[in-house]
Amino acid sequence: MKPKIFSMKLLLKLAFILGIVASMAWPAETASAPAYPPHVVPNSELRVLPRTRPDRLYQLHIGLPAGFREHPEKKYPVVFVTDGYWGFTTVAAISGGLFYGKNVPEMLVVGLGYAGEHPDYQQLRNEDLSPMVESDDGGGHAEQFLGLIETQVIPLLEKEYRADPGHRYLMGCSGGGAFTLYALLTKPELFQGYVADSPAVDVLWDFERELAASGRTTQARVFISAAENEWKFYRRQIGSFYRRLEKDGIVKGGLKFHPVDHVRHSGSVPEVYTQGLLFVTTPIAPETGVAKDYLTDPQGRPGFEINFRPTPVAASPALTTAQEAALRAHEAYLARLVAGKRVAWTAATPPESSRRYSTLVLFAADRAAAESVARADPAVQAGVLVYELLEEEP
Repeated sequence: MKPKIFSMKLLLKLAFILGIVASMAWPAETASAPAYPPHVVPNSELRVLPRTRPDRLYQLHIGLPAGFREHPEKKYPVVFVTDGYWGFTTVAAISGGLFYGKNVPEMLVVGLGYAGEHPDYQQLRNEDLSPMVESDDGGGHAEQFLGLIETQVIPLLEKEYRADPGHRYLMGCSGGGAFTLYALLTKPELFQGYVADSPAVDVLWDFERELAASGRTTQARVFISAAENEWKFYRRQIGSFYRRLEKDGIVKGGLKFHPVDHVRHSGSVPEVYTQGLLFVTTPIAPETGVAKDYLTDPQGRPGFEINFRPTPVAASPALTTAQEAALRAHEAYLARLVAGKRVAWTAATPPESSRRYSTLVLFAADRAAAESVARADPAVQAGVLVYELLEEEP
């Protein structure tokens, strides 16, 4: 067996980091009642599983799609996240934002964790997530933990939460990332996608070799990351493991490595879980590419944003009769553009304001055509307003 150097030191460091996060997320109980009610994650439930071991009690953090109750006929993809006591709210927020942007379908989010009074998350996770017994931290129960997910958690979700058996995804960070890859290497078809953020790969080499030697492959999509400022040897291990997967050709559904700039261990979680979820769900994405449901032109013309603002004279408290007439003509001009479907959207200060700022999105063949429309505005011609045509995105 290849000796493992420093891996437990890394996990202990992560324990310290995540312990701080946990202490922020789960304040200790005090003798006096809190002055304010606790925050509750909307559309979520906690489910405690029947006890399978005398020394731990497993718990699921379950995030439900907004339309879960209203659509009893619908099945949902499900994303599992290890260390649910730390990662559930992050993944629930990410999946909700991606669903709003039509990047992913509505999904069940399931955090894997522990119930009971004051569970020692770090000790429990060390034992359950590692497939090997490590000298200073226990471990070796990954096979049993994965079996629990396969035989208890997945059937429960399919029976009571309408989880779609064809669209399961597993993600985790550090030790959770290692467990995610362990699941890939030992039960490659149990999930259709795997997201491993900064995985502790030093416990996985033999499992990778065994799968490669067997000739088995998987159509799952696999996303692996490392933070730019990880410990150098740790980052090198992840890179080497990724290249081994690539060379051995185990993953046929899509394999991607994603470096995260600037951050250290566990700081990459939000970005990795976002990009990873996008990657593994690509085959079922509702839409791809640039959004087309807002400020779009049926004729395919590009949109140009034009800001109108008053000249210094027009911005004075008292406007002349000619200036007032020019501003009314400006408003009428914008209304004609809207009626002619030249403009997708406008916003303006109230008519009683002497400032008369306004903004519009104009569809035109090109920038020169948009400039021509702005210059034709009566208030611009009268010198009451000036316009600014915004530059294109960098």
